[in-house]
Amino acid sequence: MRLVGQLAGLGSRPRAIQLLKPASQPARREWTVPTRIAVVYASGAIETGPSGNDLLLGPYMGAETISRRIDRAFQNHDVQAVVLRVESPGGSSLGSDFIHHATVRMKRDTQKPLIVSMGGAAASGGYQISLPGDRIFADRFTRTGSIGVLYIKPSFEGWYAKHGVKQDDFERGSYMRGLSQNRDWDAEMQASADSSIYQEYREFVSLVADSRNLPFDQVEQVAQGRVWLGGEALDKKLVDQIGGLEDAIAEARRRAGIPAGEKIRLAEYRRPPLSFAERVLGSFASNAFQRAAHLPDFGEALYWMDDDEAP
Repeated sequence: MRLVGQLAGLGSRPRAIQLLKPASQPARREWTVPTRIAVVYASGAIETGPSGNDLLLGPYMGAETISRRIDRAFQNHDVQAVVLRVESPGGSSLGSDFIHHATVRMKRDTQKPLIVSMGGAAASGGYQISLPGDRIFADRFTRTGSIGVLYIKPSFEGWYAKHGVKQDDFERGSYMRGLSQNRDWDAEMQASADSSIYQEYREFVSLVADSRNLPFDQVEQVAQGRVWLGGEALDKKLVDQIGGLEDAIAEARRRAGIPAGEKIRLAEYRRPPLSFAERVLGSFASNAFQRAAHLPDFGEALYWMDDDEAP
C-alpha cells in the first residue's frame, strides 16, 4: 500500500476505502468530458450551394453546407453556446444572405449565445455573416469591413465582332439579355444595373447599422467598400473586442454560465480535408495561373499604368 501511494503521489499512507460499501460521497471526476461549446469554421470565399474546391482559388464555403453546420451546432442539445470562426474575403451576396438568415433563425429558435471570431479576413460577405454575433472579436490585423457591393458583367460582344462570330437573339422582354455574356449593356441596361446595385448596397449598410446599433450615416462613412484593420474597426465600432479564437471561446463560456474551472470539450464543425489529388492539382493550377498572370510575389509592390503601353 505504501509503495502504491508513493507511486500515485498520495503519500506513504494513502486513504483506503471499502469498495463493497456504498460511497458516502459522489465521485470527484466524471467519466466523460461534456461538450459545452461548438465552434463552426466558415473559411473561404462564399458561394451558393455546397462547399467545394476551386483549382485556382482554393477551397470555398457554400451557403448550403455552412448553414447546415450552423443548424447542427445550435441544435446539439449538449452545446450551450456557439462560436463562429470566420475567415473569408466575401463572395456571393445571395450566399451571404443565406448564411446570415440561417444564423439569425437558429439564435432566435434556440436562444443560445453566438460569439464571432474573425481570422485574417472577414470582409464584405465575410463581415455580413459575422453581424449576428452577440460579441465580435477581431485580431489587430484582421481585414474587416469592405461594406460594399461589387458586380462584374463580362461581355464577349466585341471579341465576337472582331472574329466574325454571328449571333441570333431570341428575346422575350427588354431585359432578357441583361445577364448574357454575348452582349454589352446599353445605357438603359447600365442604369438599371446601377440602381439595383446601389439599392443592394444601401440594404447592406442598413443591416450593419441595425446589427451594430449605429446610425445609418455613421456606418455610411466607414462603408463604401473600404477595408479596415482590426484596431481601426474597433475604433469605428464595427467589432467589439480585439482577441483571437481562445478569447472568443472564453467569452462563449462566460455567457453560457460554465464555471471557469470546468473542463469541457469543443464540438468542432470543420470542412472535410482535401484529397491528395486535389491538393496537388490545386497547387499546380494556382502556380500556373500566377505565372501566366504575372502576379507579384508576396510583399512585392504592384504598380498599375494609366495607359496600356509601358514607357
